[in-house]
Amino acid sequence: MPDPVQDPTRPRRRVLAAMAAAGALLLSACGSAGDTVDSADPTSDPSASTPPVRTLPPTEGSEPTESATPEQAAAPRPSVGECHKPQPTDVALQVSDDDTAAVACKGATAQTYLVRPMPKQVRAAVTDYDTSEILRTARKRCEPALADWLGVNVAALKTSQFGFVVGVPSAAQSADGASWMRCDVTLDAGNRLTALPKKTKNALDGSKKAKKYGSCVRGDIRTAAGTVLCTKKHRWRAVDAIKLGSGKAKFPGRKDIQGTMRDKCGGAVRSWLGTREAFEYGYVSPSKYSWGKGERWGTCFAKTKD
Repeated sequence: MPDPVQDPTRPRRRVLAAMAAAGALLLSACGSAGDTVDSADPTSDPSASTPPVRTLPPTEGSEPTESATPEQAAAPRPSVGECHKPQPTDVALQVSDDDTAAVACKGATAQTYLVRPMPKQVRAAVTDYDTSEILRTARKRCEPALADWLGVNVAALKTSQFGFVVGVPSAAQSADGASWMRCDVTLDAGNRLTALPKKTKNALDGSKKAKKYGSCVRGDIRTAAGTVLCTKKHRWRAVDAIKLGSGKAKFPGRKDIQGTMRDKCGGAVRSWLGTREAFEYGYVSPSKYSWGKGERWGTCFAKTKD
């Protein structure tokens, strides 16, 4: 009997569906001291519209043949300090199983700062191409390690435009024995990644450096589509971050999160401004969807003139 014919667009459809969900999250994440709008969680199966696997009968007089599959190149263990240029899909998902070789660091948009054995939860998620589980599990290691790499704590990291992408072998490479996981630092310029500084180690160690790579918002924070580097013209600056729960904590609900952010951001922003006068502040808090990907931090913003 011939091999079943599978729809080759299935992996791509999964990626596009996940990217659409990530985009919805970005638009719903911004808020002010008032209520924010929490996006509906994507619950539909991204592959639901994919045609089922079909078995085609052999034509009369023909012999069944096995379909050829391209050989997967071995995935060499990455090294700390090597550089990459993640694709837009990887950036949207914060997960890359792209097995392309490392690139020259000049002009690169990602640099590896942590390499470790792949946790068993990540290995299972790689096999299932479950990017949410990969990110949720890897975040526990990548996030604190990134803060340490940049020379700050996680709260300070969250007020910057630095982030990370998780690199893993493909499912086929994992099945062949590749068992590493890497964390790559990135720098968000707004709607795209920008080239990293020549040296990323301790890049946030010092007030001038922190200000250069700070996270800011243009225009109305309630309707902003994202954050930009504070070197760009802006009206709001991230000044503190609030941890909203442990990694295993269930989503507390939008109202509870907003109440916590209102209570804590007011004092944090007042302290940063050093004023007893009236002032405006805002915040960005995780939705239920981003909470499911492991995000546990909200960010407080002060309205500024620079």
